[in-house]
Amino acid sequence: MTTDKHSKVLLVNIDSKIPNLALMQISAHYKQLGDMVGFDIENPDYVYVSCIFTKNAEQARGIASLYPNAKVSLGGTGIDIHKRLPTEYEKIRPDYSIYPKMDYSLGYTTRGCIRKCKFCVVPEKEGKYHRWQHISEFHDPNHKKIIVLDNNLYADKEWFFENTDYVLEHKLKFNAIQGMDIRILDEEIAQRLGKIRWFGDIHFAFDNIRDESKIIAGLEMLKNAGINTRKKVIFYVLTGFNSTFEEDLYRVNLLKSLNTNTFVMQYKSTPQTRRLANYANRRWLYWKIPFEEYSPKLRYTQEQIIDFETPLSQQAKLI
Repeated sequence: MTTDKHSKVLLVNIDSKIPNLALMQISAHYKQLGDMVGFDIENPDYVYVSCIFTKNAEQARGIASLYPNAKVSLGGTGIDIHKRLPTEYEKIRPDYSIYPKMDYSLGYTTRGCIRKCKFCVVPEKEGKYHRWQHISEFHDPNHKKIIVLDNNLYADKEWFFENTDYVLEHKLKFNAIQGMDIRILDEEIAQRLGKIRWFGDIHFAFDNIRDESKIIAGLEMLKNAGINTRKKVIFYVLTGFNSTFEEDLYRVNLLKSLNTNTFVMQYKSTPQTRRLANYANRRWLYWKIPFEEYSPKLRYTQEQIIDFETPLSQQAKLI
């Protein structure tokens, strides 16, 4: 799509918790055409509304209706998982200037996934696993940090090493915020993960109790690579999908016994999964007391939870 010179383009981010990559790509495209782009454009000619979660779709449509004289485009997984930006938008270097406080570069090195998990929209949304961009294509040289959004970062091992070579050569800090697939981890990949300068946690996923042996083996490889799993590693633990609560709790307790962290993801929220998430997702609480000792009726603070020996009634105040 092209616009007349000096057209005005309004960007609307409904619910993305991090800087919105699609909106940065849209902004970069239109600024190349000499157009005015931003989040506070009045009387726009074009409006792009991005909605990630389906629960916010009506809000997105309501905002779109406020601009009857503009050409409005609604996008994002919350609106239509099949809708994609044109490739020339998605392969452009993002316009990081629309997020002035952003100090990292953001993008995908691969799209799609080798898995077909029933709870995940990625295979339907992005198709088969394939290479996408080299980090150098979306890296702003002013940034010393890189975040990648890949759904299966090192399934293409050669491409993973090419991209992380770039990270190491340029002495960049790195993070991959989707849960990496520890089931296909090997010693060589683990050693590379150990060489990278990570900022934030190193994320993996433990979605199915049948993968227990692979989780244990993978954690051992990470430890052998010099990674402190208690300080740096966290596992997304999917609950309420095809598992019982007892299996959910087992996975959380297993990871704790293996000296690593958990973040409970609730596919279907129940009082039990909410209780487990409230416990496990507070790292200081997770390490201080067993889940069996945790009660949602107590108000916990980091300073009050002292040790295992002191009765909880003396460590936390009743609400």
